[in-house]
Amino acid sequence: MIRALLLLVVLAAPAAAQRPQCGFGLGLQALREADRALRAGSVAPDLPAGRAAAEAAVAALKVSLGQFHGCGCAQVIQPVQDAAGLVEQASIETTTDRIRRVLERARFSLDLARQRLDREGCR
Repeated sequence: MIRALLLLVVLAAPAAAQRPQCGFGLGLQALREADRALRAGSVAPDLPAGRAAAEAAVAALKVSLGQFHGCGCAQVIQPVQDAAGLVEQASIETTTDRIRRVLERARFSLDLARQRLDREGCR
C-alpha cells in the first residue's frame, strides 16, 4: 500500500522532479531510512543506542534535504529541516526518555513532510 502511494507521488510529481540533478527517489529513500532510525531511537534501550539512532536519522535527513533541494521541492524542505533540528537536539539529550520524546516529535515533522508529498507532489 505504501509503495503504491509512493509510486503515485513519483508519477504525479511535476517536471521539476524529473530534472537530471534531481534525486527525488533518493530523497524518498532517505526519508524512509530516517523514519526507520527514528523508530529505532524511540524504543532504544539505553542512551548510547538512542544517540546512535539520532545520528543515523540526522544523516539520512540531510541526504533527503539535499535531494529535495535539487528537485525544487520547496514545500517539503521546511518540515524535513524541522525534523533534522529536533534530531540534532536529541543527540545531546541526557536521558533515554528525553531522546525518545524528541525523536517522536521529529517523526511527527517527518510525517508532515510525507503528507505534503502525498498531497501535492514535488513543487
